[in-house]
Amino acid sequence: MSELGSLTGVERDIRTDIRRAMDLRHIKDVIGVRRAGKTTTLYQIIAALIEDGADPREIALLNLDDPELSKTGFKNLVKTLEKMHPSTKYLFLDEVQQKEEWERWIRTWYDTQRFEQIFVSGSSASLISRDVGRVLSGRHTTFTIFPFSFREFLKFHEWKSFEGEYLYHNRNELLHYQERYLEEGGFPETLGKTDAQKELILTNIYNDILSRDIAARFNASYDISKRISYHLLSNVSNEFSYNRVAQATDVSADTADKYINYLLEAFLILELDFFSYKTREQFKRNKKAYAIDTGLRNAVSFKFMEDKSSLMENVILLELLRRGYNPFYWKDKQGMEVDFLVRGKEETLGLVQSCWDPSGETREREVESLTTALDAFKMKEGCILTEDYEEEEQVEEKKIHFIPLWKWLLSPSILAGRENRNFGGRVEGSDRAS
Repeated sequence: MSELGSLTGVERDIRTDIRRAMDLRHIKDVIGVRRAGKTTTLYQIIAALIEDGADPREIALLNLDDPELSKTGFKNLVKTLEKMHPSTKYLFLDEVQQKEEWERWIRTWYDTQRFEQIFVSGSSASLISRDVGRVLSGRHTTFTIFPFSFREFLKFHEWKSFEGEYLYHNRNELLHYQERYLEEGGFPETLGKTDAQKELILTNIYNDILSRDIAARFNASYDISKRISYHLLSNVSNEFSYNRVAQATDVSADTADKYINYLLEAFLILELDFFSYKTREQFKRNKKAYAIDTGLRNAVSFKFMEDKSSLMENVILLELLRRGYNPFYWKDKQGMEVDFLVRGKEETLGLVQSCWDPSGETREREVESLTTALDAFKMKEGCILTEDYEEEEQVEEKKIHFIPLWKWLLSPSILAGRENRNFGGRVEGSDRAS
């Protein structure tokens, strides 16, 4: 266990969700961008199994990204596994996208109940593609691993408590870490390193994604991947169209479309759809581009002088996705826009606006846009996330909650102003935007 303990790292929040699903026999897909911590998460699940009484000899983990294993066909790997580990009950296959038709073997094992639990991980969204979904339909559950959340970032830095009183008492230090988080991002490997080391690590991750997860996998051009990703990463939170990306990067619109899909497949870029009740309009409208990590974005793209608003918006999207929400952006015909409209199956759950410094005309504009959206969706309250400003504003029958970013990030129950009981009232004297 001591050797395993050195591999488990900071406990990931998603581990709790995965453990809850252990009662299901479903295959567990653990997907996400390269080096976000998927393998470490698998080790954490293995450690939890052993803590719960599983025999370590009944657990097998194969890293299919290993150069030696990459030379071996999946069929031969299966034979070797059966011969050397016949008592295996818990099977973990890391970077499984390296092997063709892996899903057919997994389905056979599942249907014959060869293993009690099967975990597969991969750095490709194709793990949940339509073809794989067809083969494993009704047999798998997917968990997405992102780079560290702000809570996990603070855990690494040995933050002592997430209770409201402690957070408010140490607010200045918290704001320091918030700014670092926006700048450095959450790739686990970068934490605790010097600035030069962080930039080198993030640049290497970026190049590995382009060369191994895109160029090699899709027989694609590294150069085109780099040009298009650089353009999108330099313009996070902005709308894009395939034609505009094509013009900016000197490729055809069809090529831009194809390569953007490669970037999405490798989890380097995230996209946000426009919300409309009309599916055709939703598909016709421009999307918005975001980065999988703000630190990686800062390391490899063009940085504007003052870019905190875009970075903050990027962090908010990542957190909404971590929480399992289905976000969109929304804009009316007059140009009133809300950054995030969060949908449930049949209803709008929340409206979230991002505004680093809600002062003067900026405040008026953001409040007007949010109240317009609240009217459009027949809602009574929404929230505007800020650097540190906290207040409630009543606009006719609408309630606008100004919530510090750090508070929202550390309180999973807050979507559009609904408070977590661990937090007290607003901080007296918090008047940065007044």
